[in-house]
Amino acid sequence: MNIDELLSKIKPISEKEAQSFMEQRKTEDFQLVDVRQPAEYETGHLPGAQLVPLGLLTMGGGGLDPKKPTIVYCRSGKRSFAAAQWLAGQGFSEIYDIGSNITSWLGIQVAVPFELNLHMIDPKAEFPDVYCMAFAMEEGLQRFYLALENIESRIDLKNIYRKLADFEDLHKDRLAEEYKSEHANVDLKAYLRENPHLIEGGERNAKTIGKYLSELNSKLDIFSFSIGIEAQSMDLYFRMASVSPKPEVRKLLLEMVDEERSHLNFLSKELDALLEENKIDPA
Repeated sequence: MNIDELLSKIKPISEKEAQSFMEQRKTEDFQLVDVRQPAEYETGHLPGAQLVPLGLLTMGGGGLDPKKPTIVYCRSGKRSFAAAQWLAGQGFSEIYDIGSNITSWLGIQVAVPFELNLHMIDPKAEFPDVYCMAFAMEEGLQRFYLALENIESRIDLKNIYRKLADFEDLHKDRLAEEYKSEHANVDLKAYLRENPHLIEGGERNAKTIGKYLSELNSKLDIFSFSIGIEAQSMDLYFRMASVSPKPEVRKLLLEMVDEERSHLNFLSKELDALLEENKIDPA
């Protein structure tokens, strides 16, 4: 295959185009690949991105599926272009190269090592345990928002906390409805009693509610904070899915990724509207 044939398989794509592409598809239907080094990935990466450093990729590592659309990115575009060329030569037919600095990706990144919080559950865990963990994280975040609403005195901010809490209800309802037959043997009440502080993203609340409230003084603060939680949660579910050998568990986790992506997109639009309405500089 000559260079022209290789390049014809690679489609340059902007950040917004990539975001739109992913919003229109389920997580299991495409691959988002970060080809930088692990230390760069830990500093900040796009939620749900799979880390496959360029050197590892060209040695055949990463376990990517050549039949799936594959989006690659790096810091400046040089490594992602090299990765895209290599993938084209390996028979990947639908390759998208973001080719730009991800630091401008709408401010939505997560800065965690790949293995962060994966200890929360055994990679070989069965469906009931993973279902309980996912439900508990949604429940925990809802309680967190309701607690903030309860002690917040400013009406406009109270209303935002209530709206965010209601979203978690929708998440739980969809989770219960989707798996109403499978969760018949799941002891949710016992799991929730044993894990009262678990919230989305795998964090356990180390601060008092009052301490959080003192740091959230505006709508901008609240939406930025919530976006961070959703991005971390989406990324955690994806990383858990990537190490699970059980198809039913992987399916559940990838559906949770899609759920978090939908909520993340909503919050981002709300924040954009707020910034535009008040002409606020997010920096």
